[in-house]
Amino acid sequence: MKADNLRIFKVFSGGGDIHYLLPHFQREYAWTEENWSILLKDTLAIYEEYQNNEEIEHFLGSLVVVEEGMQNGMIPVLKLVDGQQRITTISLMLCAIQQAIKVSDSSLALRISRFLLNEGKGDFQFKLLPTTKYGDREAYKEILQSGKSTNLQSNIPKAFNFFYKEFSGKLERGELDSHKLFEVIVSCFQVVFIILAKTESPYKIFESLNAKNKRLSQADLVRNYIAMRLPGANQEKIFNDYWSKIEDVLQEVRTVGKSRIRELTGFIRHYLSLYSGILCNEEHIYARFRDRMQKNFLELVS
Repeated sequence: MKADNLRIFKVFSGGGDIHYLLPHFQREYAWTEENWSILLKDTLAIYEEYQNNEEIEHFLGSLVVVEEGMQNGMIPVLKLVDGQQRITTISLMLCAIQQAIKVSDSSLALRISRFLLNEGKGDFQFKLLPTTKYGDREAYKEILQSGKSTNLQSNIPKAFNFFYKEFSGKLERGELDSHKLFEVIVSCFQVVFIILAKTESPYKIFESLNAKNKRLSQADLVRNYIAMRLPGANQEKIFNDYWSKIEDVLQEVRTVGKSRIRELTGFIRHYLSLYSGILCNEEHIYARFRDRMQKNFLELVS
């Protein structure tokens, strides 16, 4: 494992080519207005302190990646094990600024574009691609290409609209300077950038990081555990043919009245009780599932 502190400028390769690949079992973009508001508040506070390129550090958390080689011999590909919520939100913030100033400052808009897009065409044109769950990927691509999306399921258009509304109004009234705002985001925000060797166990790192920021559901943890035990070449087929169909029926985001019911988490809990005879605490579902896998399916988890 190799860890370093990187500015957002470096995370996006300084405007050069890079592609963050999300494993097929990663969850949807789950940040909400509560998370966006905290990040916006931090951004504006740092903006007020930032003077004449003075170095101000603000850590967002961690990004955990596994190197996946090169695409077309030109674009470094990194599998994003943890940190997709942060990097997706930062991308949407930059896109919101770009859309707000694309007419008034085309040169800065072009510079921001180089932080979001690579040269070329196809999916590798995007430095980051969210998962396909709830239409996240298509919504993200639409926003980067046109500044809008009609997707009603995904939180990605909601995040973009939140930051666009906040930034565009302040930029228009002269309360913010677009160049300074851009520099604050790419120069002051930093992450702990962790690169795992392919021989390491990414799911163990993933477990230890789950206690921070927006926690995953127990079903999310089970899904990621399974994904990280599968060869990469098999993940897409298994996700499309099996897991996504299960999630369509048993939704973790279904709301009944004022209650949010985690159906898949409940299903896994009762599945485990069939074998153990004990209905475990809901907070222990993932740990009991992992224990069962390691005890009874060693050939799959070794």
